Amino acid sequence: MTFLKQTIFTLLFLSLCAFSYAQQQDHSDLDTLVSDATTDSTAVCVDAITPVLQDSLALQLDTIAPIPMKDSLVYPPPYHDWRRLGYDSGMYVGAALIGFGVLWMMPESVTNWNKEEMKEKGILWKWKQNVKAGSVWDHDDWVLNWITHPYCGGIYYMTARSSGFTVLESFGYSAIMSTFFWEYGIEAFAEVPSKQDLIITPVVGSMVGEGFFYAKKSIIKHDKKVLKSRFLGITTLFLMDPFNTILDGCGYKDRVKTQMNIAPVGVNQFTKAPVWGVQFSARF
Repeated sequence: MTFLKQTIFTLLFLSLCAFSYAQQQDHSDLDTLVSDATTDSTAVCVDAITPVLQDSLALQLDTIAPIPMKDSLVYPPPYHDWRRLGYDSGMYVGAALIGFGVLWMMPESVTNWNKEEMKEKGILWKWKQNVKAGSVWDHDDWVLNWITHPYCGGIYYMTARSSGFTVLESFGYSAIMSTFFWEYGIEAFAEVPSKQDLIITPVVGSMVGEGFFYAKKSIIKHDKKVLKSRFLGITTLFLMDPFNTILDGCGYKDRVKTQMNIAPVGVNQFTKAPVWGVQFSARF
């Protein structure tokens, strides 16, 4: 009889344990959350921490001190990136020197440059004469006036647009670069500034650039792929926005995401009060 009683008590005890364990499964999600938040091996009282977790675990530090999120995949950046724009503008100087050399090697029938006069009297003298002469209607080939210059205007526009500037601000940047950097700057060393170019480059170029802008957004959204090809995607991005593509390729902004939270990380064994901590994470 004693053996029978012991057996019954044992079964009853095991059944009670199983029932209690089954009841605890309703808190399985919370247990997982507690285990992730706990930084040591100290056991946490679920009943004591449950109300705190439900009310406070989602508390974000950025509600107290906002932390700006920076991600190179966010396009365009949600702020005016003057440093990026400065780097791009500096790269224009180097590219302009190369472009001037290419134009110098092209035949005069294409550029309409009088190279002999430039060699005889000097480049600086020629620049002064061309600037004093003011803008004129040129007779350049239609490809230069209606394809090359609008394309360059679109590149100027994209340089600012991809740096977080608005449509109007990007148009202003394109107008400044096409007027003072090129027509009255680099190109004025060879010829008188062109009226067509002063108008067509920023105006038509900004329209082209805004098309480039939406195309670039779509390509970035699709993991920088065109027709499922990363090579075509990167090539297209380079053609539409060369200097920003070079900067990104050189790691101008690595993909870094940071997050900081205030959350309970345990319970004081003596006072049963929640122990708060700061959780910081960064993804590269």
